[in-house]
Amino acid sequence: MRSFERILLKNWWVIVFVSMATGLYAQAVHKKHCLEKTLKEKVTHLNALKENREVRNQELKLRLQSFDDPEWMELVLKEKLGVTGEGELKVVFE
Repeated sequence: MRSFERILLKNWWVIVFVSMATGLYAQAVHKKHCLEKTLKEKVTHLNALKENREVRNQELKLRLQSFDDPEWMELVLKEKLGVTGEGELKVVFE
């Protein structure tokens, strides 16, 4: 038992150093896990945003394609401007 105490007193700095290194390592691992969680949340948010943008982009592409369709143009003119087609009668209620 005496030799153990002598080794302990002689090498106390090693025990302190190992304890501090272990504490610093544990703190670094904790920070890494927190950062990883935050980054995963950002990735999830950005993926959802990307999907929304892709859907919106597809809708806009379809809308652009519909502008070349004569039937679509006629429908828009009728709804927005009140234009009537040839041979159609426009009735206005007041």
